Amino acid sequence: MTQALPAHSTRCPQCDLEVALPSLAEGQKADCPRCGETLCALPVRVYDSVIAWALCALFFLVLSLSFPLMALNVEGVHQQITLLGSADALLKEDFTLLSDVLVLAVLLIPALFLTATLYVYGGLRRDRYLIGMRSAAQVALACRPWMMADVFLLAILVSVIKLASLADVSLGKAFWAMLLFALALTRTVSLVNGHWLLMALARVDARTLNAEDAHGFCPHCGAPHLAGQRRCTRCYSTLARRRAHSVQLTLAFLVTAIVLYVPANLYPIMVTEYLGRSDPSTILQGVLLLWQLGSYPVALVILIASVLIPIAKFLALILLLVASQHPFHDARRHTQLYRVVEFIGRWSMVDVFVVSLMVALVQMGQLMSIYPGIAALSFAGMVVFTMLAAMCFDVRLVWDAELERPRND
Repeated sequence: MTQALPAHSTRCPQCDLEVALPSLAEGQKADCPRCGETLCALPVRVYDSVIAWALCALFFLVLSLSFPLMALNVEGVHQQITLLGSADALLKEDFTLLSDVLVLAVLLIPALFLTATLYVYGGLRRDRYLIGMRSAAQVALACRPWMMADVFLLAILVSVIKLASLADVSLGKAFWAMLLFALALTRTVSLVNGHWLLMALARVDARTLNAEDAHGFCPHCGAPHLAGQRRCTRCYSTLARRRAHSVQLTLAFLVTAIVLYVPANLYPIMVTEYLGRSDPSTILQGVLLLWQLGSYPVALVILIASVLIPIAKFLALILLLVASQHPFHDARRHTQLYRVVEFIGRWSMVDVFVVSLMVALVQMGQLMSIYPGIAALSFAGMVVFTMLAAMCFDVRLVWDAELERPRND
């Protein structure tokens, strides 16, 4: 089934430039000429490819829940865990929020994204508007930043290397199912383009506004709207010129994240009990331990993801906030910086997942046991609030400040 996208006008969601898009065929994409943002991308065999990859991802997700994830052998004592077992172990240690983060980011949100995507693309493939399709599409698009199956995979590998010096560790069948699930999920996400999806929904939904004399375009999906219209008929977003209170919300979330970052590094993130001796360790102590064990690549990954990336995000967001009020550099470069901040934010969660796995796997009484430290909760909160800060920031404010800056002739 060939699905070409007709020529139409839209606005870039990152620099607010009004762009006249040409007709796009399968396999083509259109980028913003000012900031380089991909405005629309149309995959080959869009319906069949998305549905096939989403079904594969769901299949491997079910398999990953059906088998052991990791196994540990210490002095003849054997123990193995599953994905849900890791969350249950955190619940038993009264770390309910960490358990919720693990289940939501690795299991529930990806499953919600995949089922919503299948529902929407299934209806579009039959050229029918099903009940709630538009809401399902919005849910699927909103889920994308919060899915962390690939981060969880990295955490599994880090856990194996950390425990290798203390015990015999092996990967279970669920690890390979999780690997295939993460790959299929990533591919599905790459094929789902929000602009094309909302345009396709508008084509099959008879309630969509079809106005030739449009007053403007929706800043979220680019749909035309009439003067005085408060909500977009395509994506239901509020038709405001800029995101309300963007700077204030970004600053509030950023300050909260910085405050949480302090105890996340000062207090132990994990406590190891070995032969009756308690050994608490902070994030930096864990990095030093990996370095002493000769696991240099993993030590660098943890150092970058858990220490350097949060600091870099803080500085980048501060820079963007300043640039939105007082431009001092090229707005295009600030937009590129914003994209990097959005992309790398979730990878800092790797240390939290490492703690979750090790707590579940190493529970052997006085022989050896691992418990989460209070810093794990602070660190998870820091990651979430930095992601919220980046999401609340309206990068178009940087372009507004750049265009309003007086030029020296």
